[in-house]
Amino acid sequence: MLITVIKKPNAKRLISNAYSGAATLPTVIALAVLILVVGAGITASALSESFISLGHKRASEALIFAEAGARDALVRIARNKKYACATADCYQIDFVSGGCASSDGCAKISVSSGVGSEADPKIVISKGISYSSIRELQVSVILDASLHGRIATTTWTEL
Repeated sequence: MLITVIKKPNAKRLISNAYSGAATLPTVIALAVLILVVGAGITASALSESFISLGHKRASEALIFAEAGARDALVRIARNKKYACATADCYQIDFVSGGCASSDGCAKISVSSGVGSEADPKIVISKGISYSSIRELQVSVILDASLHGRIATTTWTEL
């Protein structure tokens, strides 16, 4: 006679098999969230750096435009010692299409009516504009009377 032994399933073993992958799903979700947060942080940092670089570029352009405008005024003074354009933003130079009309890139210049002496120098104010960046230069010009009114000294200051 043959005896068959039927084993009963181990209750602990069935329970442990039923929950064996339970920790995997929360771990995968936590890792996915962590990857998304790190990715968003890197993207935000890169975007911020891009905006900072663009602002610096436009500020540099505005300073270059202001300097070019001041140099243009110095040329006008060198050609005509009595040149004056005393109203604010008397004339403008557009460096890109649209220039001052669209504030894309221009210089607005004014030249005081001073005689160009130590006591009363000619003052050139040049405002460079590049989009939302505005830089302003002031150039004090002293003419040398002994050299027939040639420009003797210039003092440049950023306002």
